[in-house]
Amino acid sequence: MRNGASAWDQLSTHSAQLLLCDLQPAIVARSKTIDPNVLNKSAGVLLEVAKLFSLPTTLSVVPEGDKTPELISKLRGSGFAQEKLRASASPFLDEATKNLLAQAQRKVLVIGGFATEAVVLHAVLDARAEGYEVLVPVDVCGGMSERTEQAALRQIIAAGTITTSVVSIATKLAPDFTTDLGRELFNILQKLRLT
Repeated sequence: MRNGASAWDQLSTHSAQLLLCDLQPAIVARSKTIDPNVLNKSAGVLLEVAKLFSLPTTLSVVPEGDKTPELISKLRGSGFAQEKLRASASPFLDEATKNLLAQAQRKVLVIGGFATEAVVLHAVLDARAEGYEVLVPVDVCGGMSERTEQAALRQIIAAGTITTSVVSIATKLAPDFTTDLGRELFNILQKLRLT
């Protein structure tokens, strides 16, 4: 068995939860490895998939000066995800976030955000140390440069994490498009074609 295979093997609607970090307009705008609009759309589709399957979702945000943190447009007003404020490189250094993730009692964690080299990397390493199996959809991650993001992704993979995509995760959760749930998922995924 190769590193991280168990994360993929264990991925199900009963085992997974999402952790999306620092997906805030002023932060995502700095992405050099994915167009911020594409990241926004991919994150929005992932959130819709999470809603469809009732996957617990945590949106970890950082302060923006004296303003209330604002989420990228596709994540705003979901009424579904829980938002947690933190002031650390890793959401796992924030006890409220760490406890919220543990309370879900779901050991497959899907992590995305900006920057891959900072919050995503630290969240993945800390999640693995806490015993989570981790998947990182690269279309919901943005990096500061191709070179530094690739270095972070190599470190993420070496830690036993699987890098993947929104479509791959979604179709693993509901591979049969002839069911009502599968048809609904297919319609959600069609939004990515407009990217």
